[in-house]
Amino acid sequence: MIPEKVFKEIVARAKNQWPDDKEMQRYCISEEKEGYNKLQSIDFGDLENLKDEFIKSALESFEHWTEIFDSVESELSAYREFLAFSADGVAHEVIEEWKAEAKEKYEDYYAGQLEFLENKSQKHASIIATRQQIDPIKSLLIELEQIVGNECYNGNIQNYGSWGELESEGRQFRYPVKFYSGSEERKRRTVSPDIPSEELITGYYAFGANELNIYRALFKVVSHLREKYDLKV
Repeated sequence: MIPEKVFKEIVARAKNQWPDDKEMQRYCISEEKEGYNKLQSIDFGDLENLKDEFIKSALESFEHWTEIFDSVESELSAYREFLAFSADGVAHEVIEEWKAEAKEKYEDYYAGQLEFLENKSQKHASIIATRQQIDPIKSLLIELEQIVGNECYNGNIQNYGSWGELESEGRQFRYPVKFYSGSEERKRRTVSPDIPSEELITGYYAFGANELNIYRALFKVVSHLREKYDLKV
């Protein structure tokens, strides 16, 4: 049974939205009544003590009971998944750290917190997969890239002697590689073997507005040689 006060608010809202359309008024009233009744029938189970909190939060963002019901149902489901969240190969302590970050970033928005955890988990899985592929051939990729990078030549560079006299034109130089660490971009001319594989594979040459993903390309070359020519590395 819908409380009289709530019903009057529903009717007033429908009339205000559709002052000249009785049919739409009846439709909106019916939808909101259904939304309110659905909200009351949600089984919070062991989270019954949080029912008022969920509804209050939804009321701060929505006015129609259909939207309030959808929000509460979605948030309750997300909260349950958040509490039970786990990821293969990720320690409990790490999960708890992720949860703390999620709560700080998306306070009282459980769908956002759950999405944050899922993104963290996907990123973690991606890093593990990348390391499994790259770690065994990391040194080889670095050596190959150094060979390529050292073959850069600029014929427009003018070389002057100590007395300011032009001695020659053109110069060969080591082209720098740019890497993205996840938070910042770095330019390097020397690549250390201790660079994480997930950062190494981002390495690229910048040519004006163009980019050459050198480490991805070299990885594909090595993979091609392994598959087509039985390369052993």
